[in-house]
This record gives sequence, structure tokens and C-alpha cells, in this order.
Amino acid sequence: MDFDGVYTDPTEEGEACSKYFQDKILACGLKNVGLDTVESVDSWMGELRARQATRPFSFGWRSEGRVSAFTFEDPFIRNIGLADFLDYLAAEGDKKAKAILTCLKASDQISSFGELSEKAFLQLKMKKRADPGAKKWVEDAIQKGHEVIIVSNSASEKIEEFLDQNHFAADARPKVRGGARKFGLGKNPRPILLAKDMDGQKNGDLNADTDRPTYEAALLELQPDAIIGDVFCLDLTLPIHLKRTGKLPFKGGIFYFHRDYTPPTMVEIVTGRGTLVPEVTMVREWGQVPLQ
Repeated sequence: MDFDGVYTDPTEEGEACSKYFQDKILACGLKNVGLDTVESVDSWMGELRARQATRPFSFGWRSEGRVSAFTFEDPFIRNIGLADFLDYLAAEGDKKAKAILTCLKASDQISSFGELSEKAFLQLKMKKRADPGAKKWVEDAIQKGHEVIIVSNSASEKIEEFLDQNHFAADARPKVRGGARKFGLGKNPRPILLAKDMDGQKNGDLNADTDRPTYEAALLELQPDAIIGDVFCLDLTLPIHLKRTGKLPFKGGIFYFHRDYTPPTMVEIVTGRGTLVPEVTMVREWGQVPLQ
């Protein structure tokens, strides 16, 4: 199982990241490019997100120069993807983006919007909001004899602290494997086709990269029977590849947890007629994840 978005609702944390990001831009007070008031920055952010939404698969969380997770896949990647779009605009000569970077470099030694989005994440101090349904499901799973393992990008210590704070009993506590680097792509692109003839995509097709060596090493070591995740690219593309190549059967299933922030386009790709990823089952409630 993944952690953020499965055991938690990361919406508030994502909003806090976005606010920090936006406040740093506002603090520059760039009157010369019309970004010196809350209203002007809000308006520009809205414009950027609308423009970005026309190319949702061209930007996102990058690794090795490639998109590892698409813009809007979760509340954190929403901010990371906006930063990626802004770095693209700055490289293209956008006056507002370049002016902000000049300010950020002088004030905070920040030379890219990607660095700003990372700083926005690292400054988070708020307590994670738990999903009570996850706790009940995990307790039932362990009681029925299943082994439950959290495999996450987050540090193991932070996850263990969360489990302590949310009173996971010793006899109903999942194991933890942090630092999975699901976002970390390798040197050899290994795409799987998700949809054909997508507007705005190179060659018209939409692909997701499955070359995630650290995550793959963890999965092959742990040999899970089932996977549950809320970010399609990070959590599920590699398990799909491993199932297709016969490296892991995943007889228990590959489950995509539909949250309020799940992109509608991803829902359509997974559940629509003619889906190219039939290995994946989308669920909205914990009762839809079977315990055999």
C-alpha cells in the first residue's frame, strides 16, 4: 500500500504547499510585471493552471528529465507540476516567470520553480489528516492473516510516527518500507501505452514510464500479492509492467483509489470502454477492496 493519499487525505497539505509557493511570489512585489497584489497573483495563478490544463500530460514531477507523474495526479504533484510548467515558461522567455526567478535567486538563492516547490513541501509542519477507513481495513486484513506493508516515498520514521499518533496496535500494525523513490526514473525509458490519440501528445499517444529501479527492487523483494495506490503513475504503472512480464502475478489485484482530487482523465483511462490497462481496478470505498 501507498501512504499519502491511502492512509491520509493530503488535500490540506497540498493547499499549504500552494499557499507557500504563491506567498513567495507575492513577496517579490513585482509591480513592473503586474504581480504586486494578492488579487494579481491569484489571477495569474488561475490563468497558469487553465493554460496548463490544456497540456496535463506534458508537465509534472520530473526525474531524469522525463515526466514521472503527471500534473494534477495528487495535491502535491499539482504544485510540482505548476512549478515544472513555470520553469518551461521561464526557459521560453516569459517575462513574469523570469522576473520572479531573478527575485527568488536574490532573496532565497532559489534558481528554479522546481526548487521553490520542493521548499514548499519541506516546510510543511501540519499534522496529517488520517483516513479512518484505512485503519479499519488494515486491522481487518491483519486479523484475517494478511501481511500489510506500506511502501512509500516518505521516510519510514515519519510513517511510524503517524502510526503511533493514530493508535495502530502492535498486533494490527502494518510494516513500513520508506524511501521507495517511486518517482525516481532510471536511465532507460520503459513506457507503457495508456491511451491512443490523445490531443496535444507527441504522436497522439499517451505513455507512462515504468523504469523505476528503486521501487522495482522493493517490489521484487517484498513479492506483494496486491497493490493499493492513489497516484497512477507513481504507484501502479510499474506493477502493471511487472504483471504483464510475469515477474509478479498480483493475483490479489492492482487497485487505484479514486479520491476527490483524482484527475477525471485518469478515471476515464482506467475505467472507460476500451481501457488499455485492464489490470487495474478503480475503487472509491475501502469495502470495494476485497479481503480473501
